[in-house]
Amino acid sequence: MHRRTRIYAILFVGLFALISRGAQQPAKGSASQKTEPCWEHAGISKSAIEQRRSIQESTRSEIQAVCSQPNLSEEQKREKIHQIRQAAREKADAMISPAERQQLEACQHAHHASGPKMGGHPAGGDPCAGLGR
Repeated sequence: MHRRTRIYAILFVGLFALISRGAQQPAKGSASQKTEPCWEHAGISKSAIEQRRSIQESTRSEIQAVCSQPNLSEEQKREKIHQIRQAAREKADAMISPAERQQLEACQHAHHASGPKMGGHPAGGDPCAGLGR
């Protein structure tokens, strides 16, 4: 179950990383040609992407608020963060169809198959590590 959650979290973060950078990358062999963004290729509306970006920003703020609570243990923080991310994922997933999500993931995989891999947090580690508290 944790593996599935991590995969969704990585996809969720990856989607927004692509969106925030414009999600346009030069086509192979030609620096002057640009491919369409994956969200556009998948047929996802710009307004849906903007709403998903808003969800991401809200999620980040909520997580930072949890991380700044000194009275919570790491386990309590981890659980609250998990709940926040799960709720955000459900909201974001409700905005696009399963077919659009599948096309988006396939496009992202194709664009990033040879690129750097995103690492997860080690089990039992600080759930707020790297958040710039």
